[in-house]
Amino acid sequence: MKPKSSLLGGAAALAILALLLLLGTTDTVYAGTFNPTLSIQPAQPKAGANSDFTSNFNLPAGDVNFAGLVAFIPGEWGITPGDDIPIGAVVGQLTTTATLGLINGPCGNELPVSFTMLNASIDTTDTVEFDDTDPEAGEPGYDPNNPGNDIEQFAEDKSGDGLQDAIDKYPEFINRALTDENDKPLQPIRRSAGISVVAGVNVLLQFLVFEPGTFINRNIPNDADLGYPSATLLQDIGDPEIVPEPGTITDFCTPLISSNTTFGISKDNACTDAVPKDQLDPVCEVTSAPLEVTGEGGSDPDEGGVALATNPAEGTYTFTTVALGQRDADGDGWENSFDVCPFTANDGDPHIGGDGDSDTDGLDAACDPNDNDTNSDQDLDGYPNRQDNCPKIANGENEADIPDVGNQEDNDVDENGEDARDQIGDACDTNPDSPDGELLRAVLSQDVTIGPGEPGQTPTASPTPSGGGKDDGGGSSTIIIIIAVIAGVVVVGGGAFYFMRRGGGGGATA
Repeated sequence: MKPKSSLLGGAAALAILALLLLLGTTDTVYAGTFNPTLSIQPAQPKAGANSDFTSNFNLPAGDVNFAGLVAFIPGEWGITPGDDIPIGAVVGQLTTTATLGLINGPCGNELPVSFTMLNASIDTTDTVEFDDTDPEAGEPGYDPNNPGNDIEQFAEDKSGDGLQDAIDKYPEFINRALTDENDKPLQPIRRSAGISVVAGVNVLLQFLVFEPGTFINRNIPNDADLGYPSATLLQDIGDPEIVPEPGTITDFCTPLISSNTTFGISKDNACTDAVPKDQLDPVCEVTSAPLEVTGEGGSDPDEGGVALATNPAEGTYTFTTVALGQRDADGDGWENSFDVCPFTANDGDPHIGGDGDSDTDGLDAACDPNDNDTNSDQDLDGYPNRQDNCPKIANGENEADIPDVGNQEDNDVDENGEDARDQIGDACDTNPDSPDGELLRAVLSQDVTIGPGEPGQTPTASPTPSGGGKDDGGGSSTIIIIIAVIAGVVVVGGGAFYFMRRGGGGGATA
């Protein structure tokens, strides 16, 4: 059975890992705005404290959405390596409100989403596949009594330990998605993962932290002085072998509001209680953790009480985040992933139903062959207009093997030969080899001041990372995230859907 991935919608074209980002640019024409805001606040800004951190990252209405985001955590922070934290311990919580377009409609639906983040395995050799690979009805080995059928492998709990397999195993696609200069898989020093079910879809969100100085991409600075690079992965976006398929979310737009709290001390996970599986909270089968994080302790085993992060000595430290805004090929203010007419300025506002779209089929009048004839899938390729990266030229699953067309194929590269997908499918891209439109860039920084500690309280010394970085062998599991994607994932998506409307394809299609 060939694994599939449903298209995640707009920003997913984010086509990325939150940090592998194509900082390269081509065209200089753009009219979109990109004005993200960032705030970072420790709950206890005292030296030596094991403090929670809350990060708020927002985009105002009307801005283009993310193309990617890289967060650097100051190297002076004392952070416990993932191997020293119990697998399944609750290490953080993230909430976001994203604005989505559903089923080819305007992008005006606000969706709240929440993830409880757990410490997850960093053993890159003990892996689990992302997609559902169990035999289907009619295939050899199919078992009609197997409840794992039709469930993605990452979301199953084959060991019966109360943790889904993406928590206690390492999703194998990461080894393809995050590689060094020699295309060898990167080794994180910490990983946290959360799974939520939205509209019947299992959604996987992960934060991976690497040692200071780790090479992520030739376009991303890898100066050890910046601290720990933190990557965000939503579903299996960034996997070069991803195979798109249609989904419910057809657009992802702004405004975007996100808040992420990384705990300073771990909390117990009741889903790992040593009782018969049928006595565990039913939520354990779908999220591997309680929906609401409660106090520490209370179950056996008890993962609570482990110091996850230790504030550095008294002083002022700078958190740096590099955020990239999506490309706008025609300069009309709508990013390519959101613009059904990427080379022609739109007549209307795609946030408003029917604006510039008299037949309300999702195609703006600027490029609709007949704006009085409703056809929600103009090219009949299985992708609705607002989710199709070539709405008027068939490039769906039936075209997967056609050269330069493929299944939502988008293979632009930058001047360094790096992936630089512009969310315009090769089948209709006037410049299919290099990206159309410029990536807007915002470099955000915030100084966080740490004051004197309590008497007798001093920062915990940490081992020097093997990569020659500044301080410890671990990293914060979430300082900032691309919540953008989260929204999409939350509603639809399936095992590997791009939350984006026009992004996916690329890579292998067979």
